[in-house]
This record gives sequence, structure tokens and C-alpha cells, in this order.
Amino acid sequence: MQEKKTINIPAQIRLKTEFFDGYGVEELVKTIIVLVVAVIIAYIIYLITNVLLISTFFVIGCVVMAVVFFTKNRNNFSMADSIRNMVKYELMQKGYKYERRAFDNKETTK
Repeated sequence: MQEKKTINIPAQIRLKTEFFDGYGVEELVKTIIVLVVAVIIAYIIYLITNVLLISTFFVIGCVVMAVVFFTKNRNNFSMADSIRNMVKYELMQKGYKYERRAFDNKETTK
């Protein structure tokens, strides 16, 4: 029977290619998706207002927010992961069902 050995990986070693700390290819793909959606919405805004500056600032703002939103910190959590965990916690069951027995007799109450 083989014994399993654990190996500690130093924190400085990256397992995925990253452009800067916490922002890799996966986050880039998500940002590009946000960019495409933002361009479509900005085009609709431009058709309504006929002001190119508003549409341009909208696209730039969305892309900057996406980069901030998807960049992971040292604990390998991004802002999107934190929000997802908070929503998951709020939606999970908080009440626990249990049976309580009376001390003097064997009847159970719920």
C-alpha cells in the first residue's frame, strides 16, 4: 500500500497564466463578454441620445468595473465570488428541524 505525501506549493508559484496578479485568461474572457454587451447597450444609448461621449464613457466604465469585479485577491476570491457566496448563504436553510422529548414521559413534541 502506498503512502500519500503532501507537497506544499509556495504562494508565489502561479498555476495559470496571469497578465497581472489575479487576472488571467478566464477573467479576460468574462471581461470581453461584458465589453460586447456594453457596446450593444451603448449603441442603443447612442441611437436614443445622439451623444457619442455618453456611450463611450458607458463602455469604458463597464470594462473598468468588469476588470475590478473579476480580479481575484490573495485568497483567490474575486468580488463576484464574494457576492455569489453571500447570496448562497442568504438562500440556504437557516431553520433546523429537531425533535424535543419531554423529560418525564416518552412522548415527543414537534
